[in-house]
Amino acid sequence: MADYSYRLLDSDEVLHTQMKQWHERGVHAVALDFEGEFNLHIYGEHLCLIQVFDGVSYFLVDPFLVSPDGLKALLEDENLEKVMFDCASDAALVRKQYGITLKAVYDLRIAAKLLGFEGNLTKLIERCLSIPASTGKKGNQTANWLKRPLRKNLIDYALSDVEHLFAVRSVLEKELLQADLVGKNSELQKTAALPKGPDKPGWEKLPGFKYLSKEQKVYLKWFFEARDMLAEKLNRPAFQTI
Repeated sequence: MADYSYRLLDSDEVLHTQMKQWHERGVHAVALDFEGEFNLHIYGEHLCLIQVFDGVSYFLVDPFLVSPDGLKALLEDENLEKVMFDCASDAALVRKQYGITLKAVYDLRIAAKLLGFEGNLTKLIERCLSIPASTGKKGNQTANWLKRPLRKNLIDYALSDVEHLFAVRSVLEKELLQADLVGKNSELQKTAALPKGPDKPGWEKLPGFKYLSKEQKVYLKWFFEARDMLAEKLNRPAFQTI
C-alpha cells in the first residue's frame, strides 16, 4: 500500500479555507469516501472520517473536530462534485446523524452497473486499471475508527479508497460513450445519494424476516427494540447485548 502525504482538515476554519482554495483553483470535483462506526465497538452508527482526493493532494476531514455545519457546507456544496463508489450507505449515515443530504454525487457503482459490472471497488479497480487488490483490507474495514490518533496503516487504507476514483471514472465514461449509455447514466446520477424509499426499521432487515408469521414478527420487533434500548443505555453494540 502506498505511503500517502495528506493534509488534516481539523476545524471549520481550515475546512472552509481549503474549500475556498478549491473553488479559486477551479477544482470542480473531488474523490470522496467515508469511514464509520457501525455498531461494532459502541452503540449506534457514527461518521468517523472523510477522506478526499482533489486529483493532486489528499485530505482527511475529522468529523469529531469539524462542526455539523462545516460538514454540511462540504457535503451539500452543489458546485463541488463528489466522485464516490456506492454512496448509498454513506448518504444514509450523514442523513440520519446530521440531517445532511449529500449533493452533486457521481457514483461509480451506478456507471459500472450500467456496463454490467456488479463487483466491489477493489474488483472495479482491477477491471478498469489492471491494479491488483491490496492485501489486508478486510481487517481495516472492521477497525475501530473512533480511536485517535489513527494508526498510519488505517490512514493509508482510507486514502487508498479515493486514490483511483478519478481514473476509474475516466475508463467507465469512455465505455459508457461507446455503449450509448451516457444519457442514462446522467439521469441516474441525479438521484444517486437520495433515499430509494423510507428507511426500514432494523428488525425488518434481518434475514428471513419476510418468512415469519405475523405473530413472530411482533415478537421479533419487541425483542429487537428492547435489546436496542439496553444497548444504547450501556453504549455497547447491540449484537453484544442480551
